[in-house]
Amino acid sequence: MRRLITQILFLILFVQTLYSQEDLKRLRFDLSVRYRFELWNGMNAKNYGDDSPGAIGNINDKILLQRIIPGITYKNKNLTAAFHLQDSRAFGWSLRNNEYPDLFNIRETGTESPFYTMNPQEEFFEIYDLYIEYKNLFKNMTIKAGRQKIFYGDSRIFGPGDWGNTGRWTWDAIKISYKKGENFIDVFGGGTKTHYPETPSLPFTNTEYWGGGLYSHFRVTDWLNAEPFFAHKSQGSAEYINTLSINRNWIGLRLTSPENLHVIYDLIYTQEFGKENGKEINSYGYFLKAGYRFNSLPADPVLSLRYTYASGGRKDDDVIRTFDPAFGATDKYYGWMNIVQWSNLSDPEIVLELNPFKNRMWVEIKFNRFNVPVPDDVTILGTMKIQSGKHHLGNETDIFIRYQPIGNWQFTVASGYFNPGDIEQINFEDPKGAFWLGMQVLLTLN
Repeated sequence: MRRLITQILFLILFVQTLYSQEDLKRLRFDLSVRYRFELWNGMNAKNYGDDSPGAIGNINDKILLQRIIPGITYKNKNLTAAFHLQDSRAFGWSLRNNEYPDLFNIRETGTESPFYTMNPQEEFFEIYDLYIEYKNLFKNMTIKAGRQKIFYGDSRIFGPGDWGNTGRWTWDAIKISYKKGENFIDVFGGGTKTHYPETPSLPFTNTEYWGGGLYSHFRVTDWLNAEPFFAHKSQGSAEYINTLSINRNWIGLRLTSPENLHVIYDLIYTQEFGKENGKEINSYGYFLKAGYRFNSLPADPVLSLRYTYASGGRKDDDVIRTFDPAFGATDKYYGWMNIVQWSNLSDPEIVLELNPFKNRMWVEIKFNRFNVPVPDDVTILGTMKIQSGKHHLGNETDIFIRYQPIGNWQFTVASGYFNPGDIEQINFEDPKGAFWLGMQVLLTLN
């Protein structure tokens, strides 16, 4: 309750400060309302294929996700300030907080506490952002401080994780940007917030990780963009994780074709190094993409072949060789059903994209074949273990359709089907396929 009162006082003081400005027209009210209905058949976020009485949750969930983000933004020539709240709820979700209050607690195996919580769907009253940004502090330089979203490139290294109802990555950070034309260099440092359903967090308190990074973008030629990057992650201030010793670092490079070229390519390579709880880290990940844009055909189809790889290792290895995907997005690139992430993964895929109705609609159809390079010690979604000597986890086919008829409204329909590969029996039965359907409407007012 005290945290709630503190947040309301923050809002009142924030508004009073802005009202002291000479031009109140620069103060804008913003609102984002998102509803998504999800139908699951055969799995949930913690359980694949086990419908026994003692299993976790319902593998045939019907969920209505709600995310409402109201707030205010003030902007003049050089200064931008913003304060928004977020309320995220999951109606009908079998894994909701009042049914499983400990399910998304992160803690040492076999213990009850200490812990911190990372709930992906529920956060009942939270600060979405609270920042001040000042442009032209020096020529071409901007500084932004406070709670904010930080993401770059294709979001594989730094992503917002916005598809999830609570939003995976939110930073309490200070960011300095230098931008000249389309070229830029950003440097930032701070912490990433936790996601407690019933306990709001103030900026720079109760962080999951402290960290930061550097991300840059350079137009090298008319056919090549280069994006060098660096990321660092260490233990945050939240309970349990503050007892660990984490020093993870990533250095890498992205080479990609500029937009609107017929020939499309994308290459990312990153090396992870450092130490965690006394063990050295030596892992890596890469992504390859080659495609072609058929601008002469209706809907401007883009056909691409892609391959994602992340190294894996065993828990008892002297060196940590399982790649951690830094602060990257985990949904749209590795299947919309969120079965795997960019870690201990070999994933060839084929993707077809369409842009009909003068680019007001985007359609993506893709097929992923998931393999686990080092399947020892690996259990996915609580139940899936790969047969001895095998690597094939399964295949996922997705279709994603997004339509924006006018600026304020956006409609999305998506579905996915996962066909298990070389998986051991689950609850004494051969694993069956799983299906997911999502229908979303988003209203944005600003």
